Amino acid sequence: MMWFGANIIIPSFASGILGPALFKLSLYESFVTIIFGTLLGIIPVAAIACFGPASGLRTMVYSRYSWGYYGASIMSVINIIVSLGWAAINSITGAQTLRVVFNDSIPMVVGIVIISIISMIVSFVGYKWLHIYERYSWIPIFIAYCILAGVGAKYFTSSKMVSVNATTLNNNSRRAQISRILSFGATCFSISSSWCTCAADYNTYFSEDTSQLKIFVLTYIGNFLPMALLQLLGAAAYTGTYTNQDWNHAYEINSVGGLLGASLSSLRVFGKFLLVLFALSTIGNNILNIYSLSLSAQVIGPIFKRIPRFFYTVVGTIIYILLAIVAANKFNDSLISLLSLTSYWSVVFVVIVIEEHLLFRRYSFKNYNFDIWNNRKSLSIGIAAILSGLVGAVGIALGMTQTWFTGPIANAIAGDSGEQGADVGLELVFVFTAVSFPLFRSIELYFIRK
Repeated sequence: MMWFGANIIIPSFASGILGPALFKLSLYESFVTIIFGTLLGIIPVAAIACFGPASGLRTMVYSRYSWGYYGASIMSVINIIVSLGWAAINSITGAQTLRVVFNDSIPMVVGIVIISIISMIVSFVGYKWLHIYERYSWIPIFIAYCILAGVGAKYFTSSKMVSVNATTLNNNSRRAQISRILSFGATCFSISSSWCTCAADYNTYFSEDTSQLKIFVLTYIGNFLPMALLQLLGAAAYTGTYTNQDWNHAYEINSVGGLLGASLSSLRVFGKFLLVLFALSTIGNNILNIYSLSLSAQVIGPIFKRIPRFFYTVVGTIIYILLAIVAANKFNDSLISLLSLTSYWSVVFVVIVIEEHLLFRRYSFKNYNFDIWNNRKSLSIGIAAILSGLVGAVGIALGMTQTWFTGPIANAIAGDSGEQGADVGLELVFVFTAVSFPLFRSIELYFIRK
């Protein structure tokens, strides 16, 4: 149930909106892409979650057995950056929704600060109460989304040719359509796989003989259901902007928060109450990000371990408030960039961790010595993992599609379709990393023997 609280949030809803809004897909195309992208993306999350009880170690600490002591430090820094990015996105969507509640009378900055400060305060309660909060906080928010679906369904449409601003979409190019589907599929994979770099953090206190199958299945279901359902609802809700001028105007003014407000406007005061619930839902995700951020910071090195976790929580909150203020004006671009960064590096991370476990530890936790988790001399240096990560980065550069850069292979797939490119960075980084790591790791073991 903890995963429900972490994933029934506005950014999940907002990610579904990107299908029809940014990638210009039909409702059915968006639905199919969301389902398959989410089904695939949660596999690494559920797999990494299984390592927590068996090892008793947090995700970044466990990664020392594959990435090495210094490689894990690099991964921890990247994980901190990603956690700050997600916290900023959560705060932006919460602030957008609060603005709608107060009829745009409060500035975005104030809304961002309110959401962030509440998240920080709640994050101080500790591991036990964090689990309790996540276990129950999602229930009223889920009910609120069900009400939104019921109230707004009459405006949803499966036709992408209907638009209140008289704009029609040219879908004659099959290549252009494939490019958009691939790019949106990468986005769906990104949001669903984003927890894989910290999935073991929240079940390390479970008994080490806890069924791994049970952990995998519960983690998978706990992530898939809320993510997929909210993304589907987001895609459907956006089509209401094609048929309802008020919805379209609200989305243009306050983005996702505006669309939520317009969808519930007929409920008047009760609708405002539901919007408050939506805004506060981001807290459930934020506190997990900040919790994992503080854990990752202590993995960087001995000096960082001596600093209390609450210090990282406070400093992290200040940083992501500033990030949110800067990114708020370009929300969709900010969300896409963050999702891409998350997915690219998480694929590199999880491929190396899982290949180490399957190929070199022979799928058995008995082949680990968990007593040396903090011993730099006994752990591997991490040369193989770092080199494989660099090879994976080449795959990213060849296949990525971002507003600021498009790789040559992504360009080649899009061709003359008029699309910026087809994002195949995920596929390429997976292949490049999966092929190179066994080779580099075998060489590392032969010469260094650890």
